[in-house]
Amino acid sequence: MPILASSLDGVDVILHAVRQDEPPGIVSVDYELAVDTDETDQRLELLHKNVRKCGTISKNVALTARLDGVIRRKS
Repeated sequence: MPILASSLDGVDVILHAVRQDEPPGIVSVDYELAVDTDETDQRLELLHKNVRKCGTISKNVALTARLDGVIRRKS
């Protein structure tokens, strides 16, 4: 957030992962980020883009599994 000069009051993260038995591993992860913020929709999308591009966990998961998700404003 400091890099984007943005502010938020909280984030809820909802994950659904699918694993396989042979070979053991995660096949896909779907996520939803619900962000409590007053930022514009464009800034919210920029945050999502940066999470996908620079986030340590998202970058590593995407190397081995399908990673799909959405970001939305918390109601």
